[in-house]
Amino acid sequence: MRAYILVGVSKRLPNKHLLKVWNNRRLIDIVIGNLKKLNLDVVLYSKIMLDVDAPVIMDNSEWILESIVSILKRDSGVFIFGGDMPTVSAEAVELLISRYRGRTVIPRWRKSGFLEPLHGIYCDSVIPCLEGAASITAGLKNCQMVDFVDADLLPPQTFFNVNTRGDMDRLVRLFNRNFGGF
Repeated sequence: MRAYILVGVSKRLPNKHLLKVWNNRRLIDIVIGNLKKLNLDVVLYSKIMLDVDAPVIMDNSEWILESIVSILKRDSGVFIFGGDMPTVSAEAVELLISRYRGRTVIPRWRKSGFLEPLHGIYCDSVIPCLEGAASITAGLKNCQMVDFVDADLLPPQTFFNVNTRGDMDRLVRLFNRNFGGF
């Protein structure tokens, strides 16, 4: 299965994808490496030029919702991941794939109902739900073409993302505690 990694420009942590995090590896290299270890065909969908070990498609969309729709107009039945989510686990990917039946599969938290849209399998059938939506979540939450998976079933680190210097520091502590990362 193909995995698109969305890479944007961060105002809170400029150049975060290029920051070296662990063993002289950049944040984006860790995300790519973790997904490749899971036998996913990795493609970056990026707003910035990157020299990485994966194909890069330049993303000229204005915002993330348009990026997802643009991907779905070229490909369907694909994972979409955030480029700042380096702790993806095999267990999470395997669970989502096991629930995939040709429809979009998105994790949703049981108590809050909050969606994790940057860690899901998308099909082009959700394009009508997303086009014109106020947000990814607004477009997906009532879409009849989405199957939701209980996010509580996935390992807790699955949805950790790096948005601030504090998040980066927590990530380094996680890697140190786990002797080499995920």
